[in-house]
Amino acid sequence: MSLILVVLCLSSTTLRAESIIVSRDVQQQSFSRDFLLAVFSMRVTRWPDGSPIRVYVLPDRHPLHHQFVKGKLRIFPYQLRNIWDRQVFTGTGEAPREVSDLSEMHQQVSETPGAIGYLSTDSELNMEQVRIVNEY
Repeated sequence: MSLILVVLCLSSTTLRAESIIVSRDVQQQSFSRDFLLAVFSMRVTRWPDGSPIRVYVLPDRHPLHHQFVKGKLRIFPYQLRNIWDRQVFTGTGEAPREVSDLSEMHQQVSETPGAIGYLSTDSELNMEQVRIVNEY
């Protein structure tokens, strides 16, 4: 019985759509998929105005992380992890900051200038503290 409940919970979690969120100081209203991929793969580290980008992600095993990476960035999560690991290992870059859950994602993005992350669209967190951006 508990296995069925766990499967149902995981299924409902992966069905939620994800929203890209940024801190209120970020000026951009929309992003292309290529720009998002460059930001989340840590190849682009500054906003067009020159301010630093602070990237936040959920743990690799989190269902929303999988959905975001596969759906929005259109790569597999292991490919994104390989990019981060290569940059860290070679000293050419760093990995994004990892948060433990949706609440911490919301908190970090809302409190950090230049921050970007993602949440589920049905999140019950106060979305007035962050800004949802569109993609084109």
